[in-house]
Amino acid sequence: MIAFLLSVALADDAPAAPAEGASRPKNANLSVTLTRADGSTQKLAVTGIERSVDFMGDQGWSSEAKDLKITIEVGSTEKNVAWTDIKSVSITPAAVTDADCTYSSDFSPWMYECTLKTTANLVMKDGSKGVVNNRHKWRFTTDDGAAAEFWLYKHTAREQDEPSENGENEEDMGMYTKLQDQLRTEVKTTLVKSVAVN
Repeated sequence: MIAFLLSVALADDAPAAPAEGASRPKNANLSVTLTRADGSTQKLAVTGIERSVDFMGDQGWSSEAKDLKITIEVGSTEKNVAWTDIKSVSITPAAVTDADCTYSSDFSPWMYECTLKTTANLVMKDGSKGVVNNRHKWRFTTDDGAAAEFWLYKHTAREQDEPSENGENEEDMGMYTKLQDQLRTEVKTTLVKSVAVN
């Protein structure tokens, strides 16, 4: 895997619904407002919370209680907090030009990704504060079928390259440009900038 630097910050995907027929967990009762980079808001009566098994969500989703806590740094210590204890999260992205871009030869054709760094400041209902240090993706669902997927810490744009005519892979610098352009669009539109839990 080869990497070259370009660093940034944030986390979010446009609203998405779980696959048709997929069961939705019933493990929450929260009123949540997501605010995106373009100023639009999405209010959800959240009845299901899931966290991706891996950082990208490729390996599916977990609704196990042990996976549904957010790791935060408070000073020099780390602790895990539940969504029910959170008042708000504000997410600030770094510059897209600082995104970290890599390719993975574990895929054929190769997979390219650019990861935008983010700073997510969390405020607890008791007034204490921390900084999110958990790369997993989150998914909120409601009984009426609404859903939202987003990251709190780091936001990634990823795409697999097209197959080459000769069947051999070569690093495609244009893929990095394409993914950075995608991030530039997302930091102005769909990226979740804040989460308010009422």
